[in-house]
Amino acid sequence: MSFVLSMFDINGIQKYVFQSNRLQEIVGASTLVEQSLSEFLLDSIREQIPQGQYVVDWKQAADFSFLNDDRIRCEIIYVGGGNALVAFREKEDAKRVTRRFSLMLLEKAPSLTFTVVHEVVEGKNFNQDRKTVTAALLRKKSEMIPPAKMGGISITQLDDSTFHPITHHHPKYGFVTVENLRKREAFLQKKSVLPVDEFQIPLEFDDLGREEGESHIGIVHIDGNSFGRMLKDLLEGEKSYEHAVKKMRNIAAKIDEIYKKTFIEVVEVLKSNFRDGKIGTIQLKKKEEQYCLPIRDIVLDGDDVTFVCDGRLALYVSYMFLKKLSEKSLIEGNTVSACAGVVIAKSHFPFYRAYQIAEQCCQSAKKKAKEDGDPVGSWIDFHIVSSGITNDLYETRKKYYQIPTVSSIDYRKEYNLIWRPWLVNKEGVTDSDYDFRHFIRMHQSFTSGDEKWPRNKMKQLEEALMLGKVETEIFLKEAASKGLVLPTSPIRTVFDSYGRTPYYDVLEMLDFFIDLEEENREDENQDAASF
Repeated sequence: MSFVLSMFDINGIQKYVFQSNRLQEIVGASTLVEQSLSEFLLDSIREQIPQGQYVVDWKQAADFSFLNDDRIRCEIIYVGGGNALVAFREKEDAKRVTRRFSLMLLEKAPSLTFTVVHEVVEGKNFNQDRKTVTAALLRKKSEMIPPAKMGGISITQLDDSTFHPITHHHPKYGFVTVENLRKREAFLQKKSVLPVDEFQIPLEFDDLGREEGESHIGIVHIDGNSFGRMLKDLLEGEKSYEHAVKKMRNIAAKIDEIYKKTFIEVVEVLKSNFRDGKIGTIQLKKKEEQYCLPIRDIVLDGDDVTFVCDGRLALYVSYMFLKKLSEKSLIEGNTVSACAGVVIAKSHFPFYRAYQIAEQCCQSAKKKAKEDGDPVGSWIDFHIVSSGITNDLYETRKKYYQIPTVSSIDYRKEYNLIWRPWLVNKEGVTDSDYDFRHFIRMHQSFTSGDEKWPRNKMKQLEEALMLGKVETEIFLKEAASKGLVLPTSPIRTVFDSYGRTPYYDVLEMLDFFIDLEEENREDENQDAASF
């Protein structure tokens, strides 16, 4: 029995979501992307296919009814990762739904576009049919000419983020484009996974806990490891639509549940450390007699996670997320792993640029995870953005994270000085030189206890490390004469043979790492000492 397998894919999601520097527009855009396939596509099907002849609630559908019930003219197989796979009995139905979906996006989410392919399949081999429609989608996307956006005329004012003509005046938002107006309206509909309780959900970047003179925010991008390969292995040789669709639906729902639950658990850790209006040393913003949480989710779509927080919490929160994620299992008892990219930037820095660097940090962590071999562990990489430096991560590190006197460079990185990415968790591994607990222990030694270093000496050590081994040795001799003891590094030396050092990572993050587990650090130190 032949039928039509359609794949809908939303284009340019990252640019659409992150191009604004206003939190409400960013969250609203993310909401529209989510609604596009989870609501608008479903509404298009309901309008174009007679009631009782479609199945759109795929999460609740235990079986794939389409093949066994001739009355079903359309069924959504799954939605996730910015695309949807849908089965249609007739191509004309698929085209009608596509036309209605296109108009609905134009009305409700201007500037958001999609690509769709309709492939006639025999329905005998799900794995092969899925590969066929995916390949067709990739071909079509490569052949597409990017749609030209309608600009303004000489008498129109353009928006500073989208460069679209301003068309509306809203009593609350002022002069806005239709795109930004729809994003703002969607923000009001957003149902955050954050619980509504004694804390208020942040509405603006200023609500994240920043104080005067401390204008840094953290942008965190987390992406799951090996999901594509796992899905491929799961479906390999699986011809039956009934079994394959059930597996896909179950795993998609399970992943979504795990990542959302992990994010909520991290937020609960922050709440448990709330004392007298503060979390750690961060004074929370108070609005309408409620304190604002210093964190806000933007994207929580399966294993694709992006959130913003106070810059001083970004690295710790990311570490906690990966740590708690590793405690969960997806299938057959296998632990879940992911990689995180963390960027700390000033609030006025272009948000989309900062997000791109966070993505590059995540890719750097994934590259390290793959090089480290199976099983793939959870790794974290981070970067502090300096104003005016807008090169990509790789070029920036190649230019600024070099020691002039070191000629040997690790061919895998082509730069030296820094130690990152760091390992948060890997099944069966307890003695890695990259274990993030080393970072925590060194930070703790530098900043607290009887042997803590004065701030000016830590800054001087950071500068000495950038100059090379000779300058560092001279400085350390001077520091030792004043009773300053250098924390033990995981490699038992300051530099390795490539001029890399774990100390620079710790010192660079001196102002941007708050350890909320300090009361449990004694046990952690005992474990770390055995590495």
